[in-house]
Amino acid sequence: MSTTGNIAITGIPTTAGPDGSFPLRRELRDLQRNYPDHFNLLVLALKDFQALNESVQTSYYQIAGIHGLPYKPWNNVGSNSDWQSTSGFGGYCTHSSILFLTWHRPYLALFEQALYNSIQKIANQFPQGPLRTKYVEAAKTFRMPYFDWASQPPSGSSAFPSAFTAPSIQVVDVDGKTKSTANPIYRFVFHPVNPSPGDFPRQWSRFPTTVRYPNPRTGQSQDNRVAPILANELASLRTNVSLLLLSYTNFDAFSFNRWDPNMTPGEFGSLEDVHNEIHDRTGGGGHMSSLDVSSFDPLFWFHHTNVDRLWAIWQDLNPDNFLTPRPAPYSTFNSTEGESQTKDTPLTPFWDKSATKFWTSEEIKDTTTTFGYAYPETQEWKYRTGSEYQTSIRQAVTTLYGTNVFANFAAANVHARATEHTELIKSLSLAAPPPSAPIAEEKPLLITQEMKASPIPEHLQHLAPNNKYPEWVVNIRAQKHGLHGAFRVIVFLGPIDESDPDSWQTEFNTVGRVSVLGRSTQGPTTTKCAKCITDAADELMISGTVPLTSALLQDIVNENTDLHSLQPEEVVPYLKKELKWKVTMFETGAEKDCGEVPGLRVSVTSTEVTIGEDGLPDYSGVYTVYPEITDGKPGGMRDGEHI
Repeated sequence: MSTTGNIAITGIPTTAGPDGSFPLRRELRDLQRNYPDHFNLLVLALKDFQALNESVQTSYYQIAGIHGLPYKPWNNVGSNSDWQSTSGFGGYCTHSSILFLTWHRPYLALFEQALYNSIQKIANQFPQGPLRTKYVEAAKTFRMPYFDWASQPPSGSSAFPSAFTAPSIQVVDVDGKTKSTANPIYRFVFHPVNPSPGDFPRQWSRFPTTVRYPNPRTGQSQDNRVAPILANELASLRTNVSLLLLSYTNFDAFSFNRWDPNMTPGEFGSLEDVHNEIHDRTGGGGHMSSLDVSSFDPLFWFHHTNVDRLWAIWQDLNPDNFLTPRPAPYSTFNSTEGESQTKDTPLTPFWDKSATKFWTSEEIKDTTTTFGYAYPETQEWKYRTGSEYQTSIRQAVTTLYGTNVFANFAAANVHARATEHTELIKSLSLAAPPPSAPIAEEKPLLITQEMKASPIPEHLQHLAPNNKYPEWVVNIRAQKHGLHGAFRVIVFLGPIDESDPDSWQTEFNTVGRVSVLGRSTQGPTTTKCAKCITDAADELMISGTVPLTSALLQDIVNENTDLHSLQPEEVVPYLKKELKWKVTMFETGAEKDCGEVPGLRVSVTSTEVTIGEDGLPDYSGVYTVYPEITDGKPGGMRDGEHI
C-alpha cells in the first residue's frame, strides 16, 4: 500500500542472477513432482490466501472480484466514474478487445504478489532450523505455476491433473508434521457466499464453493467429467496452439477474437479463442464457464498463467510486432468510445510500481525486469544469439504441441477406433480420490535433450509428397451475445447420436469447438458488464478456428472410409458429406438451431505447410476457401459470400 492509498502492482521484486536468469513459472505437474518444497508452499499459502477476510482489498475474494462479479470498484478505481451499466458499476472488462492479453498480465502479477505474501508468511512459520531454512530458500524462487492444457499428458495420466480434482492433499504443515488438509487448488470456499448483500445473484449464491459441471438437480460438482472432455479434443487444440504460435505474426490477429470484415481466412483464430475453449471445457456450466465468476475457481489462475506463457512465447518469436492503435469500441472511465486505444492506454485498475499511474500495455511487455519471472521456454539468457533462442522456442513448441501433425499422429496412435476410444474415455474419467488420499505424483511435461522434433514417419510420407501437405481448418464466426448467454459450436467429422446433445462433447467423431462467452443482456439475468451491454447493442462478432488435419489423418488411416489423401480433390467431397456442426448452450446443454444463431457462418480453408528435415513447419500463409463444402448447410458459408 502506498502513501496515496493506491495498491501498487509490483509482481515479485527480483534481481537478475549473475547469468541474467530469473525465477521460472513452472508447469503444475512439474512443480509437484520435481519441486516438492515449492508445491508444498503453494498448497499452504493458497489456503492461507483464500482464508483472508473477504473485505480486505488484497484478499483472494477481492482480487478475484476484479474480473466480474460482484461488480464493485477495486481500490476505488472507477467509483466516481460514468462507467456504469443500468445496474451500477460496469466493471473492467477487456474481453474481445485489443487489451485482452495485456490487461491480464498485471492482473496475474497482482495475484502472484498477494500469493507470494502468504508464501513468505508460511515459510517463516516452520520451526527454526533446517526445515525453516529449506522453505525460506524455496520461497525466494517461488512463482505461480501454470496448467499446460494443450500438451500431451504422459502415458497413463489424466488430461486434468489430480491436483485439481482431489478434495484433500497431504502436506508438510508448519509444525513439521505430514498431514492431510483441504486442497485449495480443488475449490474456493466462499465465507460467506455473499459477504455483502447482493454480491451474487441466485444463479451463483446457491453454491457454497466453486463448482465444475454442476449436477442440474443437486448442484454437486462433477469434476470427473473434465478429463475426458479435455482428452477428446486434444489433437485439434494442440494444432490450434501450434498454428497460433508458429504461423500468426500479427499481434492483433493473434491476441483477441473480435471479428473484422477485413481479416483474412488465416486470421480467424486467436489466443483468446483458445482461452475461451478451456473456460468452456473445464467449467461445464460451473464457475469457470462464466466470465462473471470464473476467477473465483482456483483453476482460473493456473489457466491464465498458461495463457500469459503462450503470449510470452509468441512475443519472443515476434519481438517487433505489437498492438495496432484502433478506436475504442466502448467507453470507460479512461477512454471514450471512438478514442484511440493504444499501447499507452491505462490498464485499470492496476497501479504501477509508483502507485501514481496505471500500467500500460507498453510497460508490461517484458515479464522479467517488470514482474520478476520467466517461463521454461523463455530463458533467453541461456543463448548466445537471438537466432539460437528463437530456434529453441520453435523446437519446444513442436515438441509440446506436435505441429508436425504426422509425427504427432504416429506417436499418439490416434488411428485407434471406437473400442479404443471408449477405453480412453473410461481411463480418463477417473473419479476424484477419496478425501483422505494424497494426490499421486504425475510425470512432468518437460523438454529434454532427447525430445527432438521428428520428420514425417515413413508410412505416412505418401500423404505429404516433398514434405508438403495442406493444413485444413474450419473457420467460425458468430454474434457474441446473440443468444443472450454463452454457447459453443461443436464440429464433427462423421456420424453422431443426433438425439443426445449431452454426449457430443465426448463423441468419438467430435473434432473441436469454438466457445462463445456471451452474456445475457435482457431480462432478470442481464449482466452488469457495461462493455458487454455495449457490445451486444453493436452486434459484436467474434471468430475462432477448429483444425481438421489430425481428424482427417485419423480417417485416412482407418481404411473403412472413402478418404485416402489430404489433397483437395479427395478432402472437399469427403467434407461435404461428413462435416457437420451443432450449437449448444453452456448452462443447460440444450441444442440451438444453427440457422437461428445470429451471425453464424462456418467455412473451411486450407494452407500449404512444408515440413523441414528438423520437423519444423513452414506455413505458406496463402489460404484457399472452399464454400462448396458448407453451402446449403444451416449456418454454413454460401458460395460468393464474404468470409
